[in-house]
Amino acid sequence: MGWFLGSRIIKASRLLTAFILLPVLWGIIWFLPSFYFFLFIVILILRVQYEFYLLFYDPPQKQPMALGLFLGLVLATTLYFQMPMAGVTLLFSLMTIFLYALFTFQDIQKTFTESAVLFLGLAYLPGFVSHLFLIRDLPEGQGLIILVLLMTWGGDAGAYYVGRALGKRKLSPRVSPNKTVAGAMGGFITTCISGVLAKYTFLTILSWGDVAALSLLLGIFGQLGDLTESMLKRAAGVKDSSSIIPAHGGLFDKLDSIAFAAPLLYYYMRWMH
Repeated sequence: MGWFLGSRIIKASRLLTAFILLPVLWGIIWFLPSFYFFLFIVILILRVQYEFYLLFYDPPQKQPMALGLFLGLVLATTLYFQMPMAGVTLLFSLMTIFLYALFTFQDIQKTFTESAVLFLGLAYLPGFVSHLFLIRDLPEGQGLIILVLLMTWGGDAGAYYVGRALGKRKLSPRVSPNKTVAGAMGGFITTCISGVLAKYTFLTILSWGDVAALSLLLGIFGQLGDLTESMLKRAAGVKDSSSIIPAHGGLFDKLDSIAFAAPLLYYYMRWMH
């Protein structure tokens, strides 16, 4: 009985949090000018990058984390203002991380691991999530951002609720013991439904072929992004990246699917349209 009540409370909390935050997020995406939207995304990116570093720096180490966040800010800004320079920014960021390790290390056995953590947090989160403000500059970009959020978070919700109701066979128990095959199928179906609803309501730019292709891409890679974050958290020995969002965990837990989905949607639209 206690487990049942606890489960109902968790579900209600998740829905209440989503009910409050989603309209606010929609307003920011739809009404804020481009530069202010960029600032909003940068704040999210730096918070998620900070949560990522906390997984591997326990206790927190101010100097290397500050360096990683600064380089993340530089990369995100480069992607917003001058995308072709992003590769050069990554190159010099890696060089900066190596030089920082060279001149500040205390235990030479840890230099490779610490350098890899700093660079991975930089390339993975600012590098991937920054594609959201690249998407916004595309035709009907605001609607496309809503689309990627609907498809990834709709997939997450479908996987969560279907998995809890019907899930028995584990999807990847070594990575995430709670994820099930039924949940993955439910997530894929709700991703497809989200794409269909978007085309019918606010995204006339999409053909039915686009809906099918994006449902396939985001339905699969959104869940792979979720599993990737679960793998990293499991490697660090934690369940949630933080508790900043009630009943949902940290921002990293909410942007893991988007980190994979946003670049795929951006390059698909650039190449196919």
